[in-house]
Amino acid sequence: YFLMRILGFLILSLLSCSALMSEPLSFSGSAEKVILINGKTGVILYEKNMHSPAFPASITKTATALYVLNRCGDQLDMKVKATQDALASISPQAKKQSNYRNPPHWLETDGGHIGIKIGEELTLRDLLYAMLVCSANDAANVIAHHVGGTIPKFMVELNLFLKEMGCKHTHFLNPHGLHHPDHITTAYDQAMIAREAMKDPLFRTMVSTVSYTAQKTNLEFERTFKQTNRLLRDGAYYYPYSIGIKTGTTSAAGKPLIAAAEKHGRELFAVVLETQGNKRYEDTIKLFETAFNQPKMRRTLLPKGVQKLKSRVVGGRGWLKTALPDGLSYDFYPAEELPVKATVQWEIPLLPIEKGATVGVVKVMDSKGNTVQSTPLLAAEKVKPTLFFQLKKSMKEKRKVVFGVIVSTFFLYAWSRRRKKRKRHSRPLF
Repeated sequence: YFLMRILGFLILSLLSCSALMSEPLSFSGSAEKVILINGKTGVILYEKNMHSPAFPASITKTATALYVLNRCGDQLDMKVKATQDALASISPQAKKQSNYRNPPHWLETDGGHIGIKIGEELTLRDLLYAMLVCSANDAANVIAHHVGGTIPKFMVELNLFLKEMGCKHTHFLNPHGLHHPDHITTAYDQAMIAREAMKDPLFRTMVSTVSYTAQKTNLEFERTFKQTNRLLRDGAYYYPYSIGIKTGTTSAAGKPLIAAAEKHGRELFAVVLETQGNKRYEDTIKLFETAFNQPKMRRTLLPKGVQKLKSRVVGGRGWLKTALPDGLSYDFYPAEELPVKATVQWEIPLLPIEKGATVGVVKVMDSKGNTVQSTPLLAAEKVKPTLFFQLKKSMKEKRKVVFGVIVSTFFLYAWSRRRKKRKRHSRPLF
């Protein structure tokens, strides 16, 4: 009878369908490398040269922060002392003339910084805010030296961490993103890094902060950091749905940007590389608006009412016919529709099965195995047990009763015999 409780998956080939209604996002912009993804599902809405290598500039700091929070997220109030090696610097001209033979983590004299002094002690939290809000290169180096013991060792650990995440085309030589010809990434890898980083609530708070004041240190008064991402600040490029995350700027990389926006519960991440000036903001806003303005569509997979799907039930009269009171449909945005398949998970109850009883669940799953929709599968008609099944069940129940009586009688007899023996042994001697 346990065969009736089958729990299996049946692929409904008639429901498996490719993304026939899928419409690629129509977009044109100045960036050479672009990607737009759904932050929750990872679905790619638009891409242009997403696997081509590019210089990342300061969007490197997103990966640095992700690794540090992953490893030291419970130590953010720890004081970190700035070392000579973390603050060593060189002019961009001298760096280029040396053919980049100097340590790649050395700061550039004209790069962004907050003026950290050798021996100054700052909390790890304040350093992370400095790195992510105002893009301080000195803060990135001080963090890396503290976490890795040395900056080169930190970079080995960070690159291994990124490879394990699936970033196959990223290799970083420093934690801040100052230019080096071998310091490279791709739009796709940056989107994956951003998606992972934005799962951390503290990271989300940091990259959406417009202004942050760091506490006084042993060598400096309070500092206030201003956000470099103009999508978050009042002005010509303010975007009300923006929720972060990071800008970058070097002469070699141009003006790269990773941005995130949320509207009506839909979270999108954009990466634009190799663009100039404020075009990065214009391209990003255009990407977001194009995606957010797509109307939501609905594909009906099964109509409501009695379905063709049916099953044999061990001991039941005829077939178990099924029904879906509301049918089965799948909502999607045209640029995000993936091929889907429907499966039924049978959960057949004991006989008799009443009309309207739940006999399983129908699920719609995408190509990655994620359930995008599900609905209970109901019995369309009552399924009665056969006469033979009823007799068999009755005989089983009677055998149980008879067996119970026999066992009870045996124990009663044994108990009675033992009691009589005790009485004989307890007779008085006189």
